[in-house]
Amino acid sequence: MKKQSSMGAVLAAVVITLIIAALTGWGLVALGVIHLDPSGSGKRDGDLESAKDKLAKVGGQFVCEVTVSTPQGALNSEPKVYPDMLVAGLEPDAGSGWYQGEYSITESRKGALKMEGTKAFVSRPAMFERFGQMVTQEEFTIDLADGAFVQTLTFKDGTRRHMIKGVCARFIRAPFK
Repeated sequence: MKKQSSMGAVLAAVVITLIIAALTGWGLVALGVIHLDPSGSGKRDGDLESAKDKLAKVGGQFVCEVTVSTPQGALNSEPKVYPDMLVAGLEPDAGSGWYQGEYSITESRKGALKMEGTKAFVSRPAMFERFGQMVTQEEFTIDLADGAFVQTLTFKDGTRRHMIKGVCARFIRAPFK
């Protein structure tokens, strides 16, 4: 009996494997599991952004629908509660932020901006008397994940009081794209 070479069997197995791999790859591309985009940068490029680049993307103006809770006399008095609308702004290039406030942070007197996760913190030292106590700091936060807005006053004795709470949405000017 003549011995057959195993080279033909190996070659046939390699060809069949390549055909199966090509068909599987084509199927994954057709299903959208694999994306072939020669002009686009990959997702990993976005993961490698610097903190400054991420902070620059949060800038802009926000329109906020809020509930204001202001004491009518002393800090422990019955608050006046009413709904309101306000505009807030984050300016990452300047490292500042503002909202249309009435205490120490306003559009013309901006606070210092810092980011912690998805929250933008804007604060400004203060030194004025309100509600029978000395206010030492005003701050507000905007959570960029859910739009939550909270404005807080800190008093000389360490007491902190949320005066305004609400939700914000990014303000976009026309043309809308």
